[in-house]
Amino acid sequence: MSDPAKQKPDWWSPALAESIRKSSYEFHVSEIGEEMARINFLPLEQRRIEAGRIYDHAKAKWVKFDKPAEGFTR
Repeated sequence: MSDPAKQKPDWWSPALAESIRKSSYEFHVSEIGEEMARINFLPLEQRRIEAGRIYDHAKAKWVKFDKPAEGFTR
C-alpha cells in the first residue's frame, strides 16, 4: 500500500510538474550556469561521474586546490 503523505493532490498534473521542473532548471542556470545546472538535473550516479570528469579536467589544467575559492559570492 502506498504512503498517503507521498500521494500527489488532485490538482497536480504532468503539465504542472513539467512547468515546475522547467522553472527550477531556469533558476539553476541563472544562479550557477548552464553546465552545472545540466549536471544537477542528472541522476545521482551520472552526476558523480560528471563531477569527477570536471575535477580531472581542472587537475589536468594545473588548477590549484590548496586554497579556497574567494570573491565569487554575491
